[in-house]
Amino acid sequence: MCGRYTLFSHKTDPEAQRLWQALTNTAPAVHVPKGDIAPSEYAPIYVAGDKNGRTATVMKWGYPNPRRKTLIINARSETLLQKETFREDFLNRRCLVPAEGFYEWTPEKKLFVFEGSDSSLIYLAGIYRKAGDRREFVILTREPVSLVAEIHNRMPVIIPEDQAEAWLYDTNAALELIRAAPPELVRRCVK
Repeated sequence: MCGRYTLFSHKTDPEAQRLWQALTNTAPAVHVPKGDIAPSEYAPIYVAGDKNGRTATVMKWGYPNPRRKTLIINARSETLLQKETFREDFLNRRCLVPAEGFYEWTPEKKLFVFEGSDSSLIYLAGIYRKAGDRREFVILTREPVSLVAEIHNRMPVIIPEDQAEAWLYDTNAALELIRAAPPELVRRCVK
């Protein structure tokens, strides 16, 4: 499960700086948090561009749950095509959620952050939909790699940067990417 991630906290990653500038120019009225991003907040994501490439935009994290007063913030990648809630979004509206890292807690409430091994942004796989006049997204999860499995039984699907456009534009490639081994991560205890 991915219940919180971080972006624009302290790093000077060039991609993060470009993203911040793009958001400042295109969505100045929307408050984008710096640091930890939690469900129900607006966050930057990338969607497919008009012709190719990716376009930065801001969306709310979470789909309203029709059965409860909670948000659906994650979707299991293994069952996407079987779930009516997610099928069309996966087939037609995939997105990338840029992050410096994502958090997981142990049952004893120890907090760990998982980041890319080269200190650059990682890209969490997501899907989105329109809900009235706003757009909202969820993050896809998968079985964890051993580094994460020691802490939690799920982790976000991570898309390698060089596969970003394949994720956004090619459904067959996207199906392969949710099953592929993620890029290497590093783990550190936060508290």
